Amino acid sequence: MKTLRLRLLVMIGASFALFWTLSSVWTLVDLRHEFRDALDERLAASARMVAALIVDSPHLSVQPGSRGASPIPYLVRTDNVACEIRLLRGGIVGRTENSPAHLGLVSPGYRTRVIDGVTWRSYTIEHNGMRITTADKVERRQQLFRNIAFATFVPFLVAMGATLIALWFAVRHGLRPLERIRVALEARKPGALHPLPEQDLPRELAPLVTTVNGLLARIECTMERERRFTGDAAHELRTPLTAVKTHLQVAKLSGDGPDTAVALQQAERGVGRLQGIINQLLMLARVEGSLAFDDDERLPAGLVAEQVVMQLPAQQLARVSVRDEGGAACALRIPASLAVTALRNIVDNALRYGDAEAAVVLRVVRHDGLAGFTVEDQGSGMSDEELAKAGQRFWRKGSGQGSGLGLSIVRAIVARYDGSWKLERREGGGLAAHLAFPVA
Repeated sequence: MKTLRLRLLVMIGASFALFWTLSSVWTLVDLRHEFRDALDERLAASARMVAALIVDSPHLSVQPGSRGASPIPYLVRTDNVACEIRLLRGGIVGRTENSPAHLGLVSPGYRTRVIDGVTWRSYTIEHNGMRITTADKVERRQQLFRNIAFATFVPFLVAMGATLIALWFAVRHGLRPLERIRVALEARKPGALHPLPEQDLPRELAPLVTTVNGLLARIECTMERERRFTGDAAHELRTPLTAVKTHLQVAKLSGDGPDTAVALQQAERGVGRLQGIINQLLMLARVEGSLAFDDDERLPAGLVAEQVVMQLPAQQLARVSVRDEGGAACALRIPASLAVTALRNIVDNALRYGDAEAAVVLRVVRHDGLAGFTVEDQGSGMSDEELAKAGQRFWRKGSGQGSGLGLSIVRAIVARYDGSWKLERREGGGLAAHLAFPVA
C-alpha cells in the first residue's frame, strides 16, 4: 500500500468491518439462544394448551376402565410440529399424522432425539393421567435461524460496501490539501525556495506546512551562505595566486640577478599563505560537514594547552605563559584535534594582533560544568562593531594578513560540540578570549 489514500481506506474499512462483524456475531450468538428459548416456550405452551383442551373435552378424557383400545384419532395435520397424547398406562389417545412412532415414550421435560433419521426437539408434560408431547423438527428450526441470519447479514454487507465507497470519496476529499501541496512542490523550479502558502489549511496540516517552510528558509540561508563563502573563498584565493604568478614572472624576467631570489622568496610566501587558506577551508568544511571525529582521543584541558604551546615558533613561545586555574585535569568532551585547533587559532590571533613582544596569558579554567581556556593579550582591542563581526568568514581586523577563517573555525567547533566562546575587552587594554567545552 504505497498510497496514503488506500492505506487510510484499508485501515478505516478494516476497523469498521472488524467492529461490526464482532458486534453481529455477538448479536447472532445471543439471538440463537433467544430463538431456541422462544421455540421451546412455544412447544411448552402448545403442550399445556392441549392438556387444557383435554380437560374441557369429555370425549378425550380418560374414562374409568378405559385401556385405549379404540382406534387412534388423528389431530390436525401439520408438517413441522407434531403432537401425541398418550395414556400413562400405555395407550395412545390421539396424535398428529406426521407424529413419529414412540414420540411420547419419554420422561417429562425437553428432549432432543433422532427418530427414523429425523432430529426432533420435544416437550412432554403429564396431566390428568395422560402424557402429552409436542415436538418440532430441528432441521426446520435451523432453516428459520439461517433465514434470520441471512436477513441480518445481507443489509450489513450492503451497508459495508456503501460505507467503503463513501469512505473512498471522503478520504479523497480530505486529502485534497495534501495533493495541492504536492502539486505546488512538483511545479517548482530547482532554485525556488519561497514558502508554501499557509492559508485555508486544515489544522492538522498547518504544522507540516510551517515545518516545510522553516526547512525551506534554512536551506535558502545555507545556500546563500555557501554562495557568499564560495565568492569570498574565490576572492581570497585569487590574491595569493596573483601574487605568486607575478613574482614568478619577475623571477623569469630577472634571469640570474639578485631580484630573482627576492621574487622567488615572495612567491614562496604566497604559496605558504595559499596553503594555509586551503588547510583552513578544508578544516572548516570538515567541522561544518558530516565528517566524524569520534576516533580521535579526548585529552585533559592541560594537555591541550601544552600541545598548542609546543607548536608555536620559538620567538612566540617566549611570549606565552600558561596558568592552571583548576581546569587542567578536566577531560574535554571533544576530539583532541579539534580542541587543539580551536585553541591554536585563538592564541595565534592574540599573538598576531597583540602588541609586539607583549605577553599573552593562557589560563586553563573550569566553571559551571565546563572546562576551557581564557587567552588574554595586550593589544589595541576591538570596537563594538568589530566584536560583532568577529567570527565571520574572511573578516579580518584592519589590514591583517591572516585568512579570516580562524575564528570561523572556532565558532563552528563550538557549535558542533555544545561549547561556548566569546571575546571581550579588558580594562587594562587588549582582549580576553574565552573558550569552553563540556567535561567528559
